[in-house]
Amino acid sequence: MLAVESLILAGLGVGLASVAGVRAFVPLALLSLFVRLGFIAEPDIFGLQIGWTVVLALSALAAVEIMLDKVRALDPAFGFVMIPIRMVAGALLFAAVYEPGVLFDAGAVPGLVAGGAIAGVVAGLEVILRPPARSSSAGVSTAFLSAMEDLVAVIGGVVGFFLPLVPLLFVGFLLFFFNRIRKRRGRKYGGLRILGD
Repeated sequence: MLAVESLILAGLGVGLASVAGVRAFVPLALLSLFVRLGFIAEPDIFGLQIGWTVVLALSALAAVEIMLDKVRALDPAFGFVMIPIRMVAGALLFAAVYEPGVLFDAGAVPGLVAGGAIAGVVAGLEVILRPPARSSSAGVSTAFLSAMEDLVAVIGGVVGFFLPLVPLLFVGFLLFFFNRIRKRRGRKYGGLRILGD
């Protein structure tokens, strides 16, 4: 029974860490909200309690991250800057659901490492596969791509607290979609590479 519970918790950690690779602060804001509402156990972060101030602060950071991601001039630099932040978010989320008792002890290290690695891989692939702002002529705009990421982060973040691994499917679809757009753009310009620059 304990092994099954560990697998479920690991699945929740994987799902939430993958969402953190798309948006760092959305799943953290959702975690703090669900803790505050009593849906999940509160992780012990240096003995601090998660209050409404934390929920509001993380929600504000999520809103700022979402807005900045839509600024065409910041693409793709913003994505690269956010990779380490998303890795930290993924590490915290994985450890918080897998070992909620004490987040920063030796037992939490595997969860922190796994969550950081998952979020880092997703964040890196997102930056690599997401069509750059200059390629809006490929049929999609930066704002549209960013809005898709927002949907995956919010829906995946909510679902991730209840259905293990399902958010990973959302993230996988997002990355697949980005890759298809890049390939389509490459075929469109073909030998006329100068038109794609």
